[in-house]
Amino acid sequence: MTKLFPGLAVASLIAVSATTQRADAQSLANRVASASGRSIQFSYPARPGVCGDGRTYISTGSGNFYGSFSSNAADQCVAGPVRVVVDLADRNVIALRTYVGGANPVVDAGVANLGTVTAADATDYLLGVASRADGRVGRDAIFAALLADGVDLTPRLLDIGRDQNRPLETRRAALSGLVRSEPAQLDRIGAALVQIATNENDAQGVRTAALSVLSRLDHGAGIQPLVQLANGNITSWVGRESMTVLARSGDPRARQFLRSTVQRTDLSDEVLAAALRGLGREYVTANDASLLRSIYPRLTGQRSQDAVLASLSELGGSENVQWLTGIVRDEKAAPEARRRALQYLSRAGATTPALLALYDATPDMPLREALIGIYSRISDKAATDKLVWIAKNEQNLAIKRRAISALSRSSDPTIRQALQDIVER
Repeated sequence: MTKLFPGLAVASLIAVSATTQRADAQSLANRVASASGRSIQFSYPARPGVCGDGRTYISTGSGNFYGSFSSNAADQCVAGPVRVVVDLADRNVIALRTYVGGANPVVDAGVANLGTVTAADATDYLLGVASRADGRVGRDAIFAALLADGVDLTPRLLDIGRDQNRPLETRRAALSGLVRSEPAQLDRIGAALVQIATNENDAQGVRTAALSVLSRLDHGAGIQPLVQLANGNITSWVGRESMTVLARSGDPRARQFLRSTVQRTDLSDEVLAAALRGLGREYVTANDASLLRSIYPRLTGQRSQDAVLASLSELGGSENVQWLTGIVRDEKAAPEARRRALQYLSRAGATTPALLALYDATPDMPLREALIGIYSRISDKAATDKLVWIAKNEQNLAIKRRAISALSRSSDPTIRQALQDIVER
């Protein structure tokens, strides 16, 4: 018997330990609810890469900072733990504040400290708050849960994201939290996001959030579903929104989809314009710019035409400036198209001499009026001298008066004298 006693003692200790662990793991919600103070706090391990100064800001890595941060404070960013302060009223959570940093988290005056809990217990409590709370509290609870180390939140986040009884802000926060997911979960998450995005009985704000999260899933896991949504529903809301989301992506599959879409001839002006603007965004290449220039002549809608003009003006460069100049000079082009091209030309980096040369090259009076406005905005000596010349020599009285009006806003004594001479003539 005596030989068996140590084993019994060990078994007893294990049983006591398990009982203690169950007590410690007693619902954190119950511990919070039974706390006597109006504010309580607890701490838990932070996932790798999360740090803060314990008070004013939190960094989640990759240059993502939340709170008040200055660049000279970067060396004060200390890895976890996470400290959450919960404010209560009648046992209801009315505010939730999250801090990171410091080996020994501080305890503010009047705050009851529940000590350190496991990441699993913390996230279980926080997502429980998010599943019930309204407004900002739900969003803040999800943010705090996402900082925890080693806990798979995917099922709970999906549940909150799908729950149409939850506030929109909370649901969007839950969906955004899915961006940082394990590779093994990505297919499941992608399918759920597509289901939300295509549910016409759900709020558009949540459906849009689902599409946005798809585009940001790790390893580009959501790009192909987005392409399928856009290709299969190009004239529907979900198709247009999918294309808009793809337009903000630099993924090669998204770029190729846009290149194919802008060459279609069966799309509305609105949809085609969205695709053209998407192709001309920050990931635009020289080949993309060439494609945009080649497509322009066959465009008939003003939105799609403006999309090309705007994209090329933002890209700039001598080749695009020369192309825009050609449209302005093309007397066979529609006058309104020439005037719009002129406005974009002035934004594309055209030189002052090149813009000045356009005045004498065109007899179109509306174009000349537009050029006077551009010269007035440039307001360097060459542009001002051209305005003076127009005020003195232009035969069209309306154009002449427009130049005089532009010059009259100058306080330069030389300009004021030139105006006086013109008036006295």
